[in-house]
Amino acid sequence: MKKLIARRPIQYMGRTYKCGEAVPTETPQMVEAWLRADSAVWTDTDMEGFVSAVVQEAARRSKVNDLAAEVIRSMGVDIEDGAGEFVGVSSLTEQLRALFGPDSRPDTAGEGKTGQGGEAPARRTGRLDVEDLEKWKKADLEKLAEDMGVDISNARTNAERAAILAAAEVQVSTDSPDDTGGGQ
Repeated sequence: MKKLIARRPIQYMGRTYKCGEAVPTETPQMVEAWLRADSAVWTDTDMEGFVSAVVQEAARRSKVNDLAAEVIRSMGVDIEDGAGEFVGVSSLTEQLRALFGPDSRPDTAGEGKTGQGGEAPARRTGRLDVEDLEKWKKADLEKLAEDMGVDISNARTNAERAAILAAAEVQVSTDSPDDTGGGQ
């Protein structure tokens, strides 16, 4: 007997079907949509198709994670410590806030967190990599531009958007203890 198996989480009728779970097949339009989106796969009870689908999904996620890590590294954000271990969510969040938060905009850079002329965190200036940015989706580039305070409204293509964003300077906190001050 064939089953429709989720290749990635699917939310349907108030329930989330996890990867590997059988999803309902009563609605042909939904079955067709899941198959077209490669979110589910038909499999026999021997599970051969399911195993193949799980392996493919794991490989896809690994590629996505590797690309995301590469983009984050290109922005000057440390995601690993000296031993190659993940720095942790709080450290990563802090670095990203320093990069994209309101304190990173030029009009507030010297004011400190209180806005009363306190000492600002040490910062390093750099630029984003245009080749990496060209791989981003339009919506992601628009969000990044908004966060950076950069106007990309005249850009017609992702290549133009990426070029404008790559030309803008970004500032990264250099408060981490292992920062040597070197730049990319």
